[in-house]
Amino acid sequence: MAKEATVRNQIFSAYDSLFDAEKKVADYLMNHQEKAIEMSVSELAAACEASQATIVRFCKKIGCNGYHHLKIKMAKEMREQDDHEFSNEISIDNIEQSLKNIMASKMEELKETLSSIDGKMLRRIIDLILNANVVEFTAMGNTIPVALDGSYKFNQLGIPAVSSTIWETQEAYARTMRKGDVMIAISASGASRHLLNMANIAKENGVEVVAITNQAKSPLAEASDYTLVTATREQVFHDQVSFTRMAAMAVIDSLFLLLFSTKWDSFKNLSEHEQSVAEDKI
Repeated sequence: MAKEATVRNQIFSAYDSLFDAEKKVADYLMNHQEKAIEMSVSELAAACEASQATIVRFCKKIGCNGYHHLKIKMAKEMREQDDHEFSNEISIDNIEQSLKNIMASKMEELKETLSSIDGKMLRRIIDLILNANVVEFTAMGNTIPVALDGSYKFNQLGIPAVSSTIWETQEAYARTMRKGDVMIAISASGASRHLLNMANIAKENGVEVVAITNQAKSPLAEASDYTLVTATREQVFHDQVSFTRMAAMAVIDSLFLLLFSTKWDSFKNLSEHEQSVAEDKI
């Protein structure tokens, strides 16, 4: 069973969908957790230069009943946190500490991603892939390398899989898919119009659609049959730059390893592939 998402993870997941005033609340909570749990709702509103109504709306958006509920969850999670010293600072003048900060953030990202996956749902996805005629990986922009990696890994196991760096090619293939096939759509925001259109085309043809996304309530997630939510810590270092693919890659790797452990001819297929690659090495 998947564990309940932490407050930090809920904030990061919902961040892009928040209004500007709500983002002020999110930013303050991420940087001043210890202060926040001692504040009243009016004190927090003043510190964030936001209204009390904004605080309440923010709490609802991240899955809390209200500010009191939010404070209880934050206090509990702070007690459970490992005793590691790290901050959001990245500086060329302090590379050693910067690397520690990056490592802590990446470890938290992976931990939250894999621990939040529902085992029963993942088993259903594995069964769909094992019985699929073909699996198409679709993605746009920053997540295209993840889709290509997924296609490569699945073919290594003997599972027919396709992808493309060109969205028109992805969409054209989606139109050829039929019931029994599986589409895996990868999008950090879950808001790509092209990916949403591909998912809708696939579903009209009876194809099962799996979304891998940071946003559990995104249009892509809502249009998909199954959603694997990835944790993101991008805003820890810069709220305007999208750079991480690690969580999505971890989901693909997990699918690969679970399929490898389940598919009876995986070892044979992988060995033959590795042998063909080895012949090209010096």
